[in-house]
Amino acid sequence: MRIRTLLGILLALAIPASANSANRLSDHPAQEGFPTWSPDGSQIAFSRYGGDEAPEVTGLWVMAPDGSDLRRLTTVIAEHPNWSPDGTYIAFDGDYGNSIQLISSSGGLPIRIVPELIPVEHGGQPKWSPDGRTIVFKENENLWLLDISTGRIKLIFNEKNKQPIPLCWSLDGQEVFVRMRVANTGDSGIWAISLDGRDAWKVTSEEEGSYRYADLSPDGSLLTVVCCEGRNCTLWAMSPLGGPRIPLTSHSGYDDGPVWSPDGQTIAFVSTRAGSFDIWSMEVDTQAIRQELSLD
Repeated sequence: MRIRTLLGILLALAIPASANSANRLSDHPAQEGFPTWSPDGSQIAFSRYGGDEAPEVTGLWVMAPDGSDLRRLTTVIAEHPNWSPDGTYIAFDGDYGNSIQLISSSGGLPIRIVPELIPVEHGGQPKWSPDGRTIVFKENENLWLLDISTGRIKLIFNEKNKQPIPLCWSLDGQEVFVRMRVANTGDSGIWAISLDGRDAWKVTSEEEGSYRYADLSPDGSLLTVVCCEGRNCTLWAMSPLGGPRIPLTSHSGYDDGPVWSPDGQTIAFVSTRAGSFDIWSMEVDTQAIRQELSLD
């Protein structure tokens, strides 16, 4: 443990200062999370939950990248939103994680897109494919593909005592990165799974720590991951092929849900560094990070 901690400190010193400076985009006392960028980079959608104290703020919200122009899209709980590649729709977990829904990015009434015969519970975490034709989601130990135009659903992965939670797609749309959660332990690593389900391999090991969310940079060269030790969760960067990782954030608290802006210059994420769950962003020097990881 001491070796890992010392290594993290030494690596953090090697990261350019621009990678560690963060801007707070939201400051509402309600719990906020799960940011997702519009394809043109002009908006960030996120979830807000006010609970019994402030039900009027619960729903899916959008704002400009600097936190301005805030507006509410839904009045229902909308977790794990993900913007479609053409900018038309946003898929999300609704009904307290018991149904996957779709809403127009301009607002309106959400519709259920996964039939009740597939009992999604605790969120399916839907992720659009790069071509916008399919959505991957999880249901218990199953990883599914939903064809948006036909409604057909295909099972691509199932392994006993493993729960594949979708994180992001490869650039070519041939693989899905997932958080593989081991039943009864809570341990989780990041895997890549091919769409035909024939190939599944570890990007990280469960023994390295407990991994949560991850996102692939627009050029496909970097995978931003969340690794937790106890209640302390921080953002790291690594190759999507595996290997060493270097820290992007460092503080005693909770950073989670990183998503890259379409231009690859900014990462939006959730943080408790100001005392509540808020949306933050930080600029990143991808070239410096790739050099530090010996990827250039």
